[in-house]
Amino acid sequence: MRYAKVVVDVPVLTTNRAFDYIVPEQLEEWIEIGSRVGVPFGGQTIQGFVVELQEASMVGSDKLKAIKEVLDLYPSLSPELVQLAGWMSKTYVCHEYTALQSMVPSALKAKYERYIRVDLDMAQQSILSPEAQQVVLAVTKAQPILVDELFKQFPDASGILKEMLRQGLLLETRAAKGRVAIKKLLTVSPACSKEELSAWINQLPAQSRKQKEVLLHFQNHSEPVLLTELVKQLNISSAAVKTLEKKGILKVEEVEVFRDPYAERTFPRTTALPLTPDQAEVLEEILQALRQVQKETFLLHGVTGSGKTEVYLQAIEFCLSQGREAIVLVPEISLTPQMVERFKSRFGDEVAVLHSRLSAGERYDEWRKIMMKNARVVIGARSAVFAPLTRIGLIIIDEEHESSYKQEESPKYHARDVAEMRAQYHQAAVILGSATPSLESYYAAHK
Repeated sequence: MRYAKVVVDVPVLTTNRAFDYIVPEQLEEWIEIGSRVGVPFGGQTIQGFVVELQEASMVGSDKLKAIKEVLDLYPSLSPELVQLAGWMSKTYVCHEYTALQSMVPSALKAKYERYIRVDLDMAQQSILSPEAQQVVLAVTKAQPILVDELFKQFPDASGILKEMLRQGLLLETRAAKGRVAIKKLLTVSPACSKEELSAWINQLPAQSRKQKEVLLHFQNHSEPVLLTELVKQLNISSAAVKTLEKKGILKVEEVEVFRDPYAERTFPRTTALPLTPDQAEVLEEILQALRQVQKETFLLHGVTGSGKTEVYLQAIEFCLSQGREAIVLVPEISLTPQMVERFKSRFGDEVAVLHSRLSAGERYDEWRKIMMKNARVVIGARSAVFAPLTRIGLIIIDEEHESSYKQEESPKYHARDVAEMRAQYHQAAVILGSATPSLESYYAAHK
């Protein structure tokens, strides 16, 4: 039997620790450090993060509850980020769950739904009014039922419902519901050979003109196409496609797609620019640290327009050539389309962008892109410091003196300090760029 230590979504002082849970045998393959799980706590199911796995528990197994469910197919956080959350909890005096939660996109943050269920034993022993019997019947049928749904069914029985809750006949529980919104679209492709398509075209009656057009398209283009694009391109209805699918001629499949906030834009590729002697000297020092794979922090002091960004770009290029990854932090106000364009033009689809102006779905998909190793360069505002990269070689903090790198609400972290901790773990280089460095960075550079 295995056990998991879980930090639960009850961010109060008395719960700022990990609680032991039994890992059910059927979930052993799915639960890892960093997994989001649903666990029983205080009579309800809430979300938590697995922060440790162990073969034994100091608490007797007869006193422990089992994890109910795993909320994601893959862990939301790496062991490094789980460790970082523990450090943040101690350093910034915040609840560890709050630190863990700050590292995942809003689409993964728990949304709770309220349910009502019946205490069946109590109901059988009680003398119920006709109205109460109807309520018990409706709730038992669903067992449990959403609170909102129950009130819709009995809009004039709020007094009865309140009394039944007070007596304990009805019990209210909360259940965590992941707000993950993976975008999926339908694709269409041929389910038979070109020869069979030709035969079907000849067999179809004259009135099936639209179906013939679809088959003619796939005679010339055998690759899958989005259903929406096919309908628009051929000026047909989806009914023609559905009919051909039922006949076994076409396949209609659901595929995941990324919401790309920059899909409508093109970024002409750029190459490295010639450097000035000063730029070349600075870059060489940074590359030396990258070659030696050692943690080192550099203060790049230069006025606006002095060429700091080109140094960043060439340092990242070298970092990627080593098979490692890079994070670029930029103040939200400076994260302009022009700034994004410079990085996208140099590194193309390997760039993921994380900032508050993206929709929740777009941010989630950019985060998934990083998780799936489809992006090795992350550019974003303060919270991008938590990007789920696992082979970080370089972290750049542009305009490092900006106060926006300090978060005002809990966890009240400073992105520069968090970046230093991540760099220490990965033995990565850190570049602090500024025209007016902060006093502490300037002092540290001259020590």
